[in-house]
Amino acid sequence: MNRQSIARIVPVLLLAVVATGLLATGCARTSQGTAKSGPTALDGLPAARAALSGTVPDAKLLVVHLRDPISPTTTPFWSYYFWSASAGRQYLVGVADGVVGHVESGGAAGPTASEWATIPGTDAWKIDSDEAYAKAFTASGLTSAPVTYMMGLETYKSANDTSTVVPFSWRVKFFSAPGIVPTKIVDVNATTGETSVPK
Repeated sequence: MNRQSIARIVPVLLLAVVATGLLATGCARTSQGTAKSGPTALDGLPAARAALSGTVPDAKLLVVHLRDPISPTTTPFWSYYFWSASAGRQYLVGVADGVVGHVESGGAAGPTASEWATIPGTDAWKIDSDEAYAKAFTASGLTSAPVTYMMGLETYKSANDTSTVVPFSWRVKFFSAPGIVPTKIVDVNATTGETSVPK
């Protein structure tokens, strides 16, 4: 993953981000509107935070997304991007199956001091990745499972971000064939669960 500023990471990655349907840990059910069992994005968040708690306890989550487009039968690998005001840099933590795979420190370009104060916590994050995938699939009108999908959300949108992505909204992309152009894109509000199709 490129260690560029969060302001660039968000529009580039989340415009390519597509939703997952991950059932609760320990379940194993696949169908058109659900994906393979495995830890959800919220499941992996405590591990991601713990990986940074000893060095940058002030780190705030900015973005979480699937590392790569995956099939509905693939266990997800989640990438969490944090910003630490005390360190003045971003951090990437990768988590799969609840286990931290890597921690990387990134560039020093990020929120200003005034922007840092406005970055929220994650209390507003109510809709987890499994539910977001299911809602997005239903709203998409698709009648068969995608070949691959991507999904992610951001908690904060910088002034430099000119994308259509909305904070605390899952952007889910479904791909009917390998490639960079999704078949369907659906946004799912991570607080209310409301779905919409971005323009």
